[in-house]
Parts: sequence; structure tokens; C-alpha cells
Amino acid sequence: MQDELIEIDGSRGEGGGQLLRNAVALAAIKGCPLRVYNIRGKRKNPGLRPQHLHAVELVQKLCEAKVTGLDMNSLAIQFSPKMLSGGSFSIDIGTAGSITLLLQCVLPVLAFTPARTSLRIKGGTSVKWAPPFPYMTNIFLPILSKNMGFTPTMRLVRRGYYPKGGGLIEIEATPVDKVNPIILTERGEIEGVEGISYCSKLPRHVAERQAKSAKLYLAHHGFNEASIEVVTDTNTVSPGSGLVLWAKSSLGAIIGADSLGERRKKAEQVGKEAARQLLSQLERTKPVDKHLADQLIVWMALADGISRIECTELTLHAMTAIELCETIVGAEFEITGRLGAPSTIECRGAMPY
Repeated sequence: MQDELIEIDGSRGEGGGQLLRNAVALAAIKGCPLRVYNIRGKRKNPGLRPQHLHAVELVQKLCEAKVTGLDMNSLAIQFSPKMLSGGSFSIDIGTAGSITLLLQCVLPVLAFTPARTSLRIKGGTSVKWAPPFPYMTNIFLPILSKNMGFTPTMRLVRRGYYPKGGGLIEIEATPVDKVNPIILTERGEIEGVEGISYCSKLPRHVAERQAKSAKLYLAHHGFNEASIEVVTDTNTVSPGSGLVLWAKSSLGAIIGADSLGERRKKAEQVGKEAARQLLSQLERTKPVDKHLADQLIVWMALADGISRIECTELTLHAMTAIELCETIVGAEFEITGRLGAPSTIECRGAMPY
């Protein structure tokens, strides 16, 4: 356990909730006291919101941390972790706050707990400004499991949309001795496009039209055999829909894109939007899409060895996460490229401590 307090300005870089979530997760794993101030300083409504509170509270339970300032709209917290532990926990965000963003925070911690951990999390599974749950299970998790050796299982019990949330995800995670470094520098040939088009408490034709629109757009650009599963259900609190697409390559890359349904947004627009975003990522011929790159930064910093990825776009989210990982755990990053462009990210991980 380190005694020196690390102070993080929550308005630096991207200046949103991701910075807080990553900082708390890294501090819990490293075992170092942390103070984050100016929380979400670049947002219109700065300070802690329900999903940030619950993320910190869950990590707090996993490491028996002492936390001050953990209140709605708080602009600063101090987080002093103890030993990591596993167990069973239930979390209800209480709104449509994103479950997947909470998972981005807690999954790295679960990799290092001394025992198996079970989670039941209620909230939003497909909401704005967050990866939808099918992106996590069809793109992020397969890449993480195959390349880095951490293989949690996740089960969708119920979808949750804005404004009421109510989605439910169950997670089982067994810790690992170490996180393996990842090398994803060559994409290979695209062997096929798959996807899932889903809607809840809406007519089935909504999901069907989303899928049809995406297939037509992909076919027009040379991808004639896209396989998109259509899924409908009625056991949600709020109605909603979405589409997630992913392309698999001959060298094991999975490149993803998604679009979310909204009021007065036609199903055809949802399908076209997801397909257009996927093609935009594929045109750059890199093996890691921009959203996956954002999510891999923390894992690269915690890996036992040197990781290297080539991504379709270097984002401000990724740059913020890189700076944070260097500050808290001492990982060493080297970037070849520039913000907003295809880039190579190399990291000498900080494990073992």
C-alpha cells in the first residue's frame, strides 16, 4: 500500500465521468490513496451523477475503501483503498445510467480480486454516449478474453433504455494471475459482417427495418452477406431499439459500430447510421476501432509486458486514459500518430507491482 496521495484534476483532457471511473479503478488495484477534484469539470452539469456514484461505491466495496465526498453533485472525492476482495453484489443505478460504463470501471478490478465475484447490475443497457451491451459481448469481451486472458461471463436478463432504465445484467468473474499484453497491429481480410438488431416494447418491424436498411447499405458497398439477427422483447420498463454491427477479420480482429433508436428517428436511419459508421472504420484498415481502443488503454497499462495496437482513430478519451494510467500506475505509453487520425499505441504495462 502506498501512502502518498495522488491528486487528479477531473477537468483535464476529456474531463468527463470516464476519468473518475478509471482513476478509482486504478487506485483500487494499485492500492494507493487518491483525490479527484473538478469531477466532470467539462460537462454542463459537473459533479457526481447516479452512475458515477454507484461505480465508485461498487469499487469501494471491492477494496473496503474509505471514501469522502461521495454525494450527488459532489465535485471532489477522496478514495483510500485497502485490500481487494471478491463476493456477490447487487447494484441498482436507479436511472438509465449506463451499465456498460460502470463495467468499464469495475471489470479491471475484478481481474485482480483474490476470489470469484458475482454482480447483478440494474440500469441502462442501451443509452446515449455509452457502448450498448451487445458491443461489450460481441466485440470487447471476445478481444479481451482471447488476447489478454481475462474471461468474465455476462448475461443479459433485461434490456434498459432511457428514461427509466430497468435493464439487468449478471456478471461472473474469476480473477487471473496476470493480464497478458495484447498485440493487434494487422487487420487481415474481412471475412464477414454480423450484427444484432433489437427492439423492446415496439413492433417487430422496427428491428427488421433497422436490419434491412443496414444490409442494403452494406451490400451497396460490397458486403453482400451480412448476417444480422433480429431480436424483440416486451419485458422492459421503457421502449427502445438499437443495432450493433461487427466485422471479423482473418487475423482475429473484430471491428464494431452501433446506432441507437430514438423518438422520431426512423428505423431505416438507425440501420444506415450503424452501417456507415462500420464502413468508416473499415476504410482505415486498422484492427482496433476507436471505441475499442478507448476501452483497451487501462488493460494495456495493467498488463504484464509490452502491448501494441493500431487503431482507426486516436480519441481524446484514449489520450485522457493514457495520461491517467501513466500518473497512477506508472505505465509507459508511446503514441505514433495524432489525435483524430489512425495511430499506433504501445504500452509497457505496470504489472507486476
